[in-house]
Amino acid sequence: MSTIAPGTSISCPRCHQSVPAKLEQLLDVGAEPQIKQRLLSGKINIVECPLCSFRGMATAPLVYHDPDKELLLTFTPMELNLPLPEKERLLGALTRTLLGRIPAEERKGYLLQPKEMFSMEGLINAILEGDGITPEIIEQQRNKTKLLQLLATATEKDLPALIKENDEKIDALFFQLLAALKTQSHDHQESPVPNELEKLEHQLLNHSTFGRETRLRVEALQTAATELEALGKELTREKFVQLIVNASDDHHVTSLITLARPAADYEFFILLTEQIEKSTAAERKRLETKRTLVLETVQKLDAAADDRAKAAAAVLQTLLHAEDLTASVKELLPSIDETLLMLLQQNIDAARKERNDVALNRMEELRGVIMKNLHENAPPAIRLVNELLALETDEEAQTMIRQRATELNDEILGEMKRATEQLRAGGQNELAVRLEGYCTLAQQEMTAAKWR
Repeated sequence: MSTIAPGTSISCPRCHQSVPAKLEQLLDVGAEPQIKQRLLSGKINIVECPLCSFRGMATAPLVYHDPDKELLLTFTPMELNLPLPEKERLLGALTRTLLGRIPAEERKGYLLQPKEMFSMEGLINAILEGDGITPEIIEQQRNKTKLLQLLATATEKDLPALIKENDEKIDALFFQLLAALKTQSHDHQESPVPNELEKLEHQLLNHSTFGRETRLRVEALQTAATELEALGKELTREKFVQLIVNASDDHHVTSLITLARPAADYEFFILLTEQIEKSTAAERKRLETKRTLVLETVQKLDAAADDRAKAAAAVLQTLLHAEDLTASVKELLPSIDETLLMLLQQNIDAARKERNDVALNRMEELRGVIMKNLHENAPPAIRLVNELLALETDEEAQTMIRQRATELNDEILGEMKRATEQLRAGGQNELAVRLEGYCTLAQQEMTAAKWR
């Protein structure tokens, strides 16, 4: 990427005083895949003025390049008021720098015809369209953002009526936008915004159709988790059948199956069928409906797990055959999850057992690069979870927890518990059990640290 030197000063967009800045102007996704997300999330060219406290994106000419999408875009902010020759000189220099990095035999026609964008919004939209996000989708998100702003500024008294009026527009995307806004607002804890958004979410969960369904699913998941946790190692197929039989509604049933998929095996269905055959006519119909729901849920979970496994296997093969391992891991980092890490570990174990040193060295090198990138890009709590799950033995994990006891806090423990629930929900029960054990040890270490 090309930058203006750190010693450069620019004019503050608010007070117009000179402030130091380090600006990125050549945004080459091929050289740095993360630059795309940083641009889309407004995290490039941020300046902070010590005089007027302005903090925001500086105005500077940009050249954006994405070789995979064959996109070469230029943008010069109108407020810079640059004469045409000066604009062409600046953009030309950045473009020549880009071309200088690309071997002549790899240059394509699009590089000779950069598209000029006339606004930052136009630049962002062009990048999103390259990803298949159409103007219609962008407009839909914009409308939901406006609705979110309307609800966020409404009085508590008016909110229920407004939510009811816009019920059809409140869906998964709307809640995703709300979650993103909450995350951003938590960076400024002195602001009252986080509390207001929490209140808005509470109202949405109670007064919108999608919100109520979401709340019921979450409550059912919590109830099921409590029931399973209470039984712990005493959970048997017979007791699991009784949990299903006594489940209060469909959400409760699907939550139990989601959290304890291995318990719903062939013998479980035999026991459930035996109980159905012994029941009264009225009870039989209710239990048969539950059995059908259990079967459908199992099939959906297994299909989803199979899809994740196939996707993870495909990504793993791509990485193992990559010429530039570091660049490939950075590019595919969003596709690297617990399923892939588990599959990689299984392959490492197999290679070690077969004494295939070539394959073993390659896979251990890959694991090292993955963990390094996960460590660099993840929040502290997620870093710890990923590092623990990547270790080969429980003994290594226990040692790590004890060595890093001073880093442990309620936030990290909460994240570990949430990760455990997500693993169970995804059918990865083996990993969930491991992480649950690490949660218990982490809690013990936190308690012990208070007494030291």
